[in-house]
Amino acid sequence: MSSAAIAKQAGISLNKSMAIAARAVRAALKPEFKIAAEKRGVSEAKVVSFENGAAGEVKPLQG
Repeated sequence: MSSAAIAKQAGISLNKSMAIAARAVRAALKPEFKIAAEKRGVSEAKVVSFENGAAGEVKPLQG
């Protein structure tokens, strides 16, 4: 059974199931590897508004 089928059967999206798995792996790591793994787990998104074909101010995504 594929990951997508398992996630669908569980009633969650594939993206959510991958996030759960990644969190579980990071929690199981030895302390010396946890810090580097947690840094990779952070994501940052920015928003750029376009007006008349020109980019406006870049702002962090509020979520």
